[in-house]
Amino acid sequence: MGWRASLHGGHSGAYCDHAEGSLEEVVAEAARQGFEVYGLSEHAPRNEERWLYPREVELGWGPDRLSQNFAAYAEESARLQAAYAGRLTLVRGFETEMLPGDRWAEQMAGLRRLYGFEYIVGSVHTLGDHYLDMSEEVFLQAAESCGGLEGLVVRYYEAVAELVQRLRPEVVGHLDLVRRFGEAIGLPDTARTRAAEEDALASIAAAGSILDLNTAALRKGLATPYPAPPLLLRAKAMGIGCCLGDDSHGPALVGSGLAEGRAYLLELGIRNQTILWPAGCGEVERRLLPLD
Repeated sequence: MGWRASLHGGHSGAYCDHAEGSLEEVVAEAARQGFEVYGLSEHAPRNEERWLYPREVELGWGPDRLSQNFAAYAEESARLQAAYAGRLTLVRGFETEMLPGDRWAEQMAGLRRLYGFEYIVGSVHTLGDHYLDMSEEVFLQAAESCGGLEGLVVRYYEAVAELVQRLRPEVVGHLDLVRRFGEAIGLPDTARTRAAEEDALASIAAAGSILDLNTAALRKGLATPYPAPPLLLRAKAMGIGCCLGDDSHGPALVGSGLAEGRAYLLELGIRNQTILWPAGCGEVERRLLPLD
């Protein structure tokens, strides 16, 4: 058995404005590379105009189109799971949003039930009215709305904890996404930020969630994958598992950074990753996959 796995990826140009290629091209590339398991986790649709990405506006994609795309993704992912059985183990899921603020949890749970997804990647991309990973300018606006960088970090990890407590996702996506633009600026490390991080980790441990060892951070110019060593080592001490994730947005990015991610985990003394395996009837089981 090999070590190649990903539980966060499978975005494609058919359903995502900032990805390329078809979903089958993504899956075929994962099969070609010999993945043990590959998770498909397209973005959940956003149902308000104000949360559209600039490229979506250019394409004329409104909330209705995003919902149609997502339904098509659910159907195609199910077809591919059956078609590639015996060549590649696929798990069907999606990546959540915390939008809109008053009913996001019910909507995300509803999408899972409606389309029979086997798992979810619980991700926080926004705080208030701001995306955290769109641009440095928007990131700084988010920080200003939180009273500064310390407030932003605290509120971000509070949001992660809330998401995990309410949705109990199988996978927590890019845990320290605030590093995307905050790493170069210099994020604060204070008693308040550490307490918020600890609360988020405690929620993840209680839910039995797996951390996404997300190698997209390397493509963004960060020093390490998400999460950074201090968080990852604290998670390890709490018994929280992790799994590699290429966060692929097209066939060219399938497997991107996974060799570096594997080396990173081994350097930190992590010898196994925790993967999800289809168990029938829309359920998954957790398995350990050795990294060496």
